[in-house]
Amino acid sequence: MRYTSLLSVIFVLGFSGLSEAQFLDQTAIGAGYKYTGRNSLKLSLEYRTATSSSQGYFNIGAGAVYTPVNGNAKFLPEVHANYNNAVFMYGLSATPYALEPNIGLNIFNMMWLTGGYAIPLNKDKYFKGITVGIQFNIAPVKGSNFYDKFKTF
Repeated sequence: MRYTSLLSVIFVLGFSGLSEAQFLDQTAIGAGYKYTGRNSLKLSLEYRTATSSSQGYFNIGAGAVYTPVNGNAKFLPEVHANYNNAVFMYGLSATPYALEPNIGLNIFNMMWLTGGYAIPLNKDKYFKGITVGIQFNIAPVKGSNFYDKFKTF
């Protein structure tokens, strides 16, 4: 509960200075699958910090991870940040149970293929070891600046 409240406050304060139009234009809903020592599903809100595709930029996001634990459904808050540079991305995600540095491929900011290593943060090692994941990002507005622009040479 403590982590959920903290994540909510950070998320609201982080985006409070943005106008609604700009916020929606650089925002996407992310849905993905991740294997982190166990299968998990993820739903998140993503924000792209820059509109230019010609240089590196950050994506920040927060969401929930669903994973079964001992036959029970468990929903965990997650925050993450990724630095995207052309095709490659480097990032860090955190849940109350693990810290996960990762690297991956960024396909027009529509799809992310990632791999990393989950470092457990407490005695309940729900997530540990090598991780692999895929995430699809769906922008809520047509012509969104969230996606990378296709460049021809």
